[in-house]
Amino acid sequence: MVKIDNGRLSHHVKNVIGMVISIVVAFFVVYKVFNINVNFYIMVLNTISCFLGILIYLAGAFIIYKHDGHSKDNFKIVFNAIDKISNGDFGAFIESDKYKHDPHNDLMKELAVKVNNMADKLGNMEMMRQDFVSNVSHEIQSPLTSIQGFAVLLQNENLSPEEKKSYLGIIEMETKRLSKLSDNLLKLSALDCGTKELQIKTYDLSKQLRNIILSLEPQWSEKNIEFEIECPHININADEELMSEVWINLLSNGIKFTPYESKMYVSIKSDVASIEVIIKDSGIGIREEEQKSIFERFYMVDKSRKRELGGNGLGLAITKKIVDLHKGNIRVESEINKGASFIVSLPKEN
Repeated sequence: MVKIDNGRLSHHVKNVIGMVISIVVAFFVVYKVFNINVNFYIMVLNTISCFLGILIYLAGAFIIYKHDGHSKDNFKIVFNAIDKISNGDFGAFIESDKYKHDPHNDLMKELAVKVNNMADKLGNMEMMRQDFVSNVSHEIQSPLTSIQGFAVLLQNENLSPEEKKSYLGIIEMETKRLSKLSDNLLKLSALDCGTKELQIKTYDLSKQLRNIILSLEPQWSEKNIEFEIECPHININADEELMSEVWINLLSNGIKFTPYESKMYVSIKSDVASIEVIIKDSGIGIREEEQKSIFERFYMVDKSRKRELGGNGLGLAITKKIVDLHKGNIRVESEINKGASFIVSLPKEN
């Protein structure tokens, strides 16, 4: 670190100011005595500007030299933190509060805050990645273990035809689970990577919802569920295929958790800027503390029951991703034993 004596610097500044005054006086004398035809005022201004520039440079150099060593130390701290983050250590943290009382270190404080935020976000992403791998492994291992076990049992020649049929039915069900999991993972991958472009077109949203409800008739008629539909004809600009996935996921979930001989409600509301679709079931409801997590991948409110019904915790994650791609939002409103309402809000223009 280069050190500068404050007294010597003050002396040099005084000398420079004296030089500026002397030159101005000299120009004035030359102009008056010799009557030289020059633009006196321009020369004076140029001279003063030149020496003021020197003064500013000296002042800036003084500040830089005064803080040079300290700044280098600060940058070394930042560089070390970035090196740790690049090597996978997302717990790296820079003390940003120590810069708050130093007016010369505002940028250092901002840089430290940004590095800390980056480390936090990367750490969260790494945790999500690990959880994702763990969940996928579990979801794959569970049906594979079941298939393997019943395949071994089928090798027993003493099994009755009813037992064989039962075991084969379980194997078929588990293979469907694997197929659905694989399909959902591919969908999420395509949506995350942006490889599937939105095919926006104008179509009748009411007609789409009614057709999907009819296509799910085997599910709701088996439970004798009654639908109350309030869907006026309204056009929407969206990707019809992807939005079909949204309604199928939400309606299928509602049917799964709606008790026998109960009701489900589907309605459409619109205003000048947006369209809102509400799908309400009569199920057990969702606790308030769980409502924030239901759109996370592999999250299950009732794990045992949902796996029994063939779920894998990806349906709502796919639904939210599709809604987000359409610049809309989805939320849930629910009370225990009073059902759950999923509200999808989409912009009229996409």
